[in-house]
Amino acid sequence: PPSSDSLDPPMGGASFVPMPGQYATAVATVLALALAFALLERLRPAEPGQPARRWLFNLGYTPFILAFVFLLGPLAAPFYAAVLERTGGGLLPVFVDQDSSFAGHAVFALAYAFAWDLAQYALHRLQHAVPALWETHRFHHDESAVSAVAQARVHPTSYVLALLFHLPVLILFGPQAPHFAAAFLMFTLWGFVNHANLRVGFGPLTPAIAGPQWHRIHHSLRPEHRDRNLAVLFPVIDRMFGTYYRPGKSEYPPTGLEGIRVGSLRAATVEPFLGWARMMIGRAPRAA
Repeated sequence: PPSSDSLDPPMGGASFVPMPGQYATAVATVLALALAFALLERLRPAEPGQPARRWLFNLGYTPFILAFVFLLGPLAAPFYAAVLERTGGGLLPVFVDQDSSFAGHAVFALAYAFAWDLAQYALHRLQHAVPALWETHRFHHDESAVSAVAQARVHPTSYVLALLFHLPVLILFGPQAPHFAAAFLMFTLWGFVNHANLRVGFGPLTPAIAGPQWHRIHHSLRPEHRDRNLAVLFPVIDRMFGTYYRPGKSEYPPTGLEGIRVGSLRAATVEPFLGWARMMIGRAPRAA
């Protein structure tokens, strides 16, 4: 399961053991989406003139983080299987099957997505509030040129945490997951939509559906936008918990982090561990 910025659909069941062909298909799909959004971003960019090297780094990083996500599946499967056994295959009944109507699949997909978004919201908010967890999320926010390919800019440690925070969804629904078309729309495509460098707002739908302008607020440099708009799909979750910010009609702020920047390769690999080490060293004198 992804963290606050989705890359792939969550692993619905304990039997998720990816094959090489599935990985190749996932990489090809994500790269095709990246190229399609790059063309769209040239038509009406929120931030014109973004450096090509930032886009290329995030694109090149994508196959590596996808490989890590796929490797997590078999590692998590025994743990997920034990949870499913203890909960009898999920606390909620089976809602849809192959004979269910389109409406039934749509309603179930929305219910599942809302539960998933609540779980990832909890993780995302903790990552912004707890310094040790922020280290797992800093890499995603270090991007000053947010575009569709930045949806893949997630540190591996964030995905490990996402496995744990997916447990409530697994306990509720068991191995049930939305139809693959709905899962693709909500858990893969929407990550590109949210991060797209597009001057596009959703107008009256802004409080209901996350989009490029609304999520850009989350990546903003401006202090009034800090720790706002943490949901992935449903802004109503932010309204429920007091973190909602509705952007103005022409509000497309600069993005990134203030302060010292580290190299992207270091940030993508060892920086969280170095950050934890610095925190431990910093605490040692005060404890003495």
